[in-house]
This record gives sequence, structure tokens and C-alpha cells, in this order.
Amino acid sequence: LMPAAMVRTAQYWGLLLIFTGSGMAGLMVIGCIKLFGQDSLLANGVFDDPAKAGQAAGTAMAFLAILNGLGRICWGTISDKLGRKTSLFLMCLGQGIIMLFFFRLGASKIGLIVGACIIGFNYGGIFALFPAATADFFGNKNLGRNYPFVFLAYGIAGIAGPQIAAYIRVQAGGHAQAWSTPFLIAGIACLVAAGLSLLLKPPRPAV
Repeated sequence: LMPAAMVRTAQYWGLLLIFTGSGMAGLMVIGCIKLFGQDSLLANGVFDDPAKAGQAAGTAMAFLAILNGLGRICWGTISDKLGRKTSLFLMCLGQGIIMLFFFRLGASKIGLIVGACIIGFNYGGIFALFPAATADFFGNKNLGRNYPFVFLAYGIAGIAGPQIAAYIRVQAGGHAQAWSTPFLIAGIACLVAAGLSLLLKPPRPAV
């Protein structure tokens, strides 16, 4: 399908919504992990020095980046074996669950790093799964033309995720407890995306 025909299909809008929901979580954490980690580690008494708390949060950020790269490779392999639909479901489900627990995990240095690794790994999967799903549904021939329309979701997620986290934290006066709400929102978005992924079916061939 060409882009004009693709955007008229339910599959396109399904992919766009799933991409937005799953991407929002990763981009939210990438945008705030340094600040969240510092706030949480100080509030929970893990460190009493902001510099040390910031250093620990920076370590978590570095692990997130490493697992992001690894996730791109691993999720591509997983999807070749399990299929795109199952892989999208598992990635979104896993991301949703970890986002629901990330606020609590951030109360310790190890928990913060482990949570960041899982989030980074799942976030990396979007760069492997969505181009492949676009090709599966709409063909390889026009993938270069079609995928930018699917990738619009990344821009939406990139604005929504960090902005939601920043707004809620500012409204709460910078209190560490405020971080639980944006993570809850992102977790629910991922779980909704997981549910939507189960509904995906290849578009019917044009008659």
C-alpha cells in the first residue's frame, strides 16, 4: 500500500497508537531518570549528598542506554521467532508492568538500575518491531514512504512523555512522591498498547 491508502486502514491507526503508548514510557524515563533518581534516592535516605545521588542516577541512565541498544537486537530476533504481534504484546506488557513498579524500584540504587535496564531494553524494541510490523502489514516495497507516517508516533510520545512528567512534578512543588503519577500514566498507556496489539490483523488485500 502507498501512504495515502495506508493511513485509511485501521491497522495504521492501531500501530500509531501502540507506538505512541509504548514509546511514551521510554521517552518519559529517558527525559527524567537523572532527576527522578536523584529525588528518589535522597527522599528515601539512600544518599544524603545530592552529588552522590546524581552520580547513581547517572549510572542508571548509562545502563538504560546500553540496554536500549541491546533491546534493538534482541527484540528483532524474538519477533522473527514469535511473530510481530506476539512480540509487540510482550514488549508493551513488560514495559507497562515495569513502569507501574518503577517508582518503588527507584527507592534503592540497585532497583533504579534494574528498572532502567528493563525499560531501556523494552524501549529499544520499538526500533526493531515497528518498522518490521509496517513492512508486514503494508509491504516492503513502500516501507521507506510508509514508515515515516508510523514514526510520527515517536514525535507525539517524545512530547507527551517528558511533558507529563515535568508538569506533574512542578505542580507538586518538586516533591519526590509526584513521580508516581506520571509513571502510572505511562504504565497504563503501555498496558492499553499491549491490549491493542492483540487486536492487530493484516489488512485485507485490495480487490
